[in-house]
Order: sequence, then C-alpha cells, then structure tokens
Amino acid sequence: MPHSVVSTKVLVEQLADLQRRVATLEKGLTLKSRGAWKRIVGSSKGQALDREAARLGAQWRAKQNKRK
Repeated sequence: MPHSVVSTKVLVEQLADLQRRVATLEKGLTLKSRGAWKRIVGSSKGQALDREAARLGAQWRAKQNKRK
C-alpha cells in the first residue's frame, strides 16, 4: 500500500482530535470576552483627549458632508 493512502482509522482519529480542539476553543469564547478590548486598551470616555477626538471627528464629518 503506498504511503500517500491514509487509513480510515487515522482520518477518524484526526477528525475526533479536531472536534475536541474546536470544542475546547468554543468553550473559551464567552459573552464575557465581548468587552475584553476595553480591559486591554482602556476606556477614555469623558477624558479630555476623548472630547477633543470627538470634536475633531465632528468637524471632519461636517466638512466632508459639505463636499457632497
């Protein structure tokens, strides 16, 4: 039998392993992870730089809207 032929048993074992790995990864995805970026980056709401960024963004959008 050539080496390129993979037995059904090996394929079944590999599939079962992949299914276990996917299940483990899926368990790690919870609703709690939705706000993870805030814990990593931080929230700037109400800070001076946040207000300045909002002001500049509004100014830019107003300028872009006038161009249309």
